[in-house]
Amino acid sequence: MHNRPAVVTFTFCSLILSGYVCAAPPTPVVGQLVDDIRLRGTEDIFLQGDYAYLPCREGKRLTVCSIKDPAHPAVVSSFTHPLLGEAAGFAMQGNRIYVTSMSSHRLLILDASDKKSLRLLGSVPVGEKGALYKAAYRDGFCFIPNLHEKKLFIVDVRNSKQPRVIGSVIVTTGNDGPFSVTLHGDYAYVGTIFGKQNRLAVVDIKAPAQPRLVTQILGPDMGHASGQIAGQNFYAVNWDRNAFFVFDLTNPAAPELQAKLLDRRLGKPNRCVVEGNRAYLPMVEGDGIAVVDLSNPAQPAFLTAYHDSELLKKTYGVAVRGSLLYVASREGNSLVVLNREMLERK
Repeated sequence: MHNRPAVVTFTFCSLILSGYVCAAPPTPVVGQLVDDIRLRGTEDIFLQGDYAYLPCREGKRLTVCSIKDPAHPAVVSSFTHPLLGEAAGFAMQGNRIYVTSMSSHRLLILDASDKKSLRLLGSVPVGEKGALYKAAYRDGFCFIPNLHEKKLFIVDVRNSKQPRVIGSVIVTTGNDGPFSVTLHGDYAYVGTIFGKQNRLAVVDIKAPAQPRLVTQILGPDMGHASGQIAGQNFYAVNWDRNAFFVFDLTNPAAPELQAKLLDRRLGKPNRCVVEGNRAYLPMVEGDGIAVVDLSNPAQPAFLTAYHDSELLKKTYGVAVRGSLLYVASREGNSLVVLNREMLERK
């Protein structure tokens, strides 16, 4: 394990030069953890209680960090297994973790009762081949997009030791493939990537064993659709178009595009979390976090961005809790905690 030296910051410094007090520039960084092995290639970040869970694609592991003291995040454990490979998708219910692999096209179910020692309970292949990027869980079922098979699979995980695939549906017949999945009521919203024409597909999952494609939303900037539902709106991004979308879910079977923001300053965002009237977007190329003002959801506006080309190099995940942002950096191999108010004041 190799840790880079910690960067210590102060609001004011006490160094006096030529009779003047030197004031260091304020920073939104509250705490940081860099680990080139156990946080290698972080793909995303998820919070539960005093812990942050980070699937690591290149590191082929799932790492658990304590965030009880946000100023001093610390690794608690790091799970690896030959069946896991490149960890990408993650969902959690109680002490059950559901993690997907890009390289082994498998879903693994872990017992997280002991955070210091995660334990494999069961696993199942999801399709015959293909990368599994994201996952969602609800009521004993996991919903998993398979990129290369162009399908959304449904896995019954009520028996953790014997999970089984019970259904699937094709979400595209084009050269794009499903990447993300977001659940709302009886529907799953699936975003696709890597095609000449990407889309947001709407799948009826009321009967999990018989999923049904309902409609598709197409457009020159559509795709990816990784984001979060808040109220009656679905906020999502598309990284290769520097796009931020707001969909109205008044009719969940037929989302309507309410607003679209295209702005290079978004730095190719690949995730989106919403808190109040703010959306926070980790930037693949911007090495940091972009902030979008949602005071008027019908007219989202770029507000500001925070960059750090080393600590936040190629950010891939963000989670929000209260006044703090928890950010995962794929090439910085880091977990960084930011103060939301200070980020806007920078």
